[in-house]
Amino acid sequence: MLLSKCKANLINFVCANILLFVSWSAWGADNAVQGLKVEPAKQIQTHILVNQDAQSVNFPATGKWQLAFFGFTSCPDICPVTIQKASQVLKKLGERSHELEAVFLSIDSGRDQPEVVKKFVTTHASHITGLTGADGTVQAVANEFGVIARRYQGKTALSFRIEHSSFLYLLDPQGRIVMLYPEKVGYQQVVADFERLSTLPTKP
Repeated sequence: MLLSKCKANLINFVCANILLFVSWSAWGADNAVQGLKVEPAKQIQTHILVNQDAQSVNFPATGKWQLAFFGFTSCPDICPVTIQKASQVLKKLGERSHELEAVFLSIDSGRDQPEVVKKFVTTHASHITGLTGADGTVQAVANEFGVIARRYQGKTALSFRIEHSSFLYLLDPQGRIVMLYPEKVGYQQVVADFERLSTLPTKP
């Protein structure tokens, strides 16, 4: 009962947050896209994070399309499903897969060191970039994306569970969120949107 109540509260919180920057009317109203259209596109500031090879990198990476999602490596269910969906997107794109970088961003930087992130992304999928970083930087990135995460402390400092929102975010080459995909949207819909949007002229 308590867990169900926590999940219900999290869902309500997430929905309220989404309304801050997503045009809900785009869902189903814009027949040209399959996900939630973010209008105007939300610019994300550049942050320095650490990839799975312990190298400092800029995120978002300008000049390329990116499909980003947040989670943590010890997540028992949602994160493995989401990373598999991202992998399916790349596989479906085939020869065009190099045009889209799929990025997993850990919201559990204390436990998710680069080597842990690397094991997670390589175990569940291929060609996925894993990112982590300092707590403050990771939190700043998550805040810009409107990611909601709640930590429930266990009996020890490293014994806790995290409930978090689980969306896929499509960023254009200018580092702007243009589409948002809830869990129920299939990988085929993400592919359809990318194939259409990536051929359109980039808006200033």
